[in-house]
Amino acid sequence: MRLAASLIILVHSLTKSEKRYFKLSSNLQDGDKAYLALFDSIGEKTTEEELRACFQESQKGKNYEMAVKHLYKALLDCLVRLREKQDDQTRIFNMISKANILFEREMVEEALACLEKAKEIAIEFENDYALLLILRTELKFLSLSDFNGISEKELVGKQVRITEILKYSRNLNQHIQLYDILRHRSMYKGYIRSDSQKEQMNDLVLSELHLIANHVYRDGFEAKKLHMLFQAAYYLNIGSYKLAIRNYRDLISLFEANRHRLCVPPVYYYNAILGILDSLHVAGLYSEMAPFLAKLEELENDGYSMEFSLRVLCNRYVYTSIAYQHQGGFAEAVEFRKRYDEPLFRRMELLSLRAQLRLLLCDLSLAMYQERLKEARKIASIIMGKGKLFQSFPLFKVVRLICLLLQAELGNLDYLEPEIHSIKRNIHFDRRVYMTERLVFQFVKEYPLPVYKMHKERLWKKYHRAIAEIVEDKYERQLLKNFDFLVWIEHKLTRVSLDELFRERVASGAV
Repeated sequence: MRLAASLIILVHSLTKSEKRYFKLSSNLQDGDKAYLALFDSIGEKTTEEELRACFQESQKGKNYEMAVKHLYKALLDCLVRLREKQDDQTRIFNMISKANILFEREMVEEALACLEKAKEIAIEFENDYALLLILRTELKFLSLSDFNGISEKELVGKQVRITEILKYSRNLNQHIQLYDILRHRSMYKGYIRSDSQKEQMNDLVLSELHLIANHVYRDGFEAKKLHMLFQAAYYLNIGSYKLAIRNYRDLISLFEANRHRLCVPPVYYYNAILGILDSLHVAGLYSEMAPFLAKLEELENDGYSMEFSLRVLCNRYVYTSIAYQHQGGFAEAVEFRKRYDEPLFRRMELLSLRAQLRLLLCDLSLAMYQERLKEARKIASIIMGKGKLFQSFPLFKVVRLICLLLQAELGNLDYLEPEIHSIKRNIHFDRRVYMTERLVFQFVKEYPLPVYKMHKERLWKKYHRAIAEIVEDKYERQLLKNFDFLVWIEHKLTRVSLDELFRERVASGAV
């Protein structure tokens, strides 16, 4: 029964406050409460078969399918009522519904008054889609009541207002489309790796500049928000981290000055925090990450849905762990990992595939840095076992490069050559663009590494110049943010410990 599976997901996604509100609302209702017994059972059961068996045993003679349907409907109705207290859009739509009911009963003045209240909320929260619906509903009421009490000038003014909102909404929609395309490119094609790839972004940049040049459009909160989001994401994408950080800081300030306009959950605010954390991490400014990690923790505890809270928890863990790792704090990262086994890793399957891959990659990096090769091989096997699910994400390429180093360390040298050819085919390898990949390919072919110090020093001189060139290239930093291949190679050829090398990098500002 598909509805039962959906019901289980819905119940498990409820926050504590939502569950409490539902139980309180249900206790006020009279009649059969078999659906409440079903609700309580779902807290303990995770499969449809277990749920059906438990219900039929405790509620003998009651119809299971009817209880599922009733509980599903009752939960959604309850969540809508609760959402009205939290969400301006739900309040507005409910007021429009009330206005329609009043107008149907020929209570025109009361209906228009109800629309006026809805209009005030829509203007306060800059909800132009809702405002457009309110104004069109208002015109419909006036038309059906033969424009009683309204002059032609007032009528034309209301029509002009609708036209202006339509223009603004069209520009807003185009801006959202540009931002979504930019995010999609970075998520599935990866970040910019060369000036020629940067030029391919010009179509989006020129379109965004054309939109924002309209002075009427750029004055609104939504327009400012989308402009800053686009600019910050673009600068991060092309490796201009200082500009990205500045834009993200301004964006967060804009959000915090307009908290009443944040959507539920506050996805754009959340994306802005992730953007600045990513920028600070790539720029090596780990000491400045703490206040933004604290903002993620606030979001996590603000009573949003389980799915959103788990997503926030995942990113807070990843950025904190990577910050420990890239400052040489491997022991701290291991202790930090232990605290998240129950709340995060045991619920990993509830996350998106991209988030699952980030978590597994974080674990793989830590195991490699500590040279726990057996554990690293186990984590790598889990990732590669899901290869078809993960291969569309740029992070999967990072995993494959780490696996080359891992297999070289384990002595599986026959694995290297065919895997290198496979990676080159998948990324359309270009020697001028993929500098870090080229270096990793060359390095694993050196295995088994020389034993004597003199031979290692000679090999280090060969790689030192190439590493220095990559360190100076802003386009290469994005690849190194999850696993620092350069530090690994230096460690293997100089035998300086990895934690010491990371600390030296941070101290010198060479990150």
